[in-house]
Amino acid sequence: MNLQSEASFPREMAVEIRLDDSPHYKGSIHDDAVARARGYRAALVPGAFVYGHVSRIAIDAWGKAWAQSGAMGARFRRPVFNGDRLVLRAGPLEADDNMRKSEVSVENQDGENVAAGWIGIPDSAPAPLDVAMFRLVPRPQEPPAVSPGGMVVGMPLTTAGGILSEAAFRASLSAFGEHHPFYTDGRLVHSGCLMRVAMGDTNNSFKSPSPIILVAAEAQHFATVRPGQRLETVGQVTAVYQRNGKHYFESEEFLLADGTLSARFNRTSVYAYG
Repeated sequence: MNLQSEASFPREMAVEIRLDDSPHYKGSIHDDAVARARGYRAALVPGAFVYGHVSRIAIDAWGKAWAQSGAMGARFRRPVFNGDRLVLRAGPLEADDNMRKSEVSVENQDGENVAAGWIGIPDSAPAPLDVAMFRLVPRPQEPPAVSPGGMVVGMPLTTAGGILSEAAFRASLSAFGEHHPFYTDGRLVHSGCLMRVAMGDTNNSFKSPSPIILVAAEAQHFATVRPGQRLETVGQVTAVYQRNGKHYFESEEFLLADGTLSARFNRTSVYAYG
């Protein structure tokens, strides 16, 4: 099956960044008042939202074909602030193994490069992955505490598990400021929402000594997801290291929808610093 699209490249799109009024931002660096008191011009936007906005240019180019089998990667270089206007620029399509890829740059209204990455569409459907090697681990009431340098390769990820309700589906679209008919009329869950679910399971698999900072993420989609499906995460910590006084971990996360693989995420995060 050929999934190559006739979408035109290079291409670009602009995105206005607006955090919603979610109560869990209150008192954190994602709260305008707190951020300004610390010398920032506005609340810092979580990396998961920047990731989600980068995925919009892939949906705009390839639609359902990308949501079913596309891939992307993003690395975050500078803070993005509430109220910023981002311009996403995707370069020409280039062949890379079994995939056509476009390099993506993200600039704010001051011309600063805040993120970079790529979007891609395979020439044929990706081979299915066997996730049976990973055991589904329910999240314990008290996740284990991890000290700086205490993260261990092979640590299994736990999952809260649960049905993605209609209310949660709509709240996610609102949080991303998403109005694309692919999501709203097609009733398909936003790629950014899927990554946030897997990331939430991973980050809540343990108690970190510092708030976790997302540094980079890659995704491979295998199927679309609709509200009403049960979402669960399996996977493990794949690497740990220290750099410039910060402790990093990498994770491989498989997101299951009603027990079927829908996406794989590879993430790099900082879990201890300062």
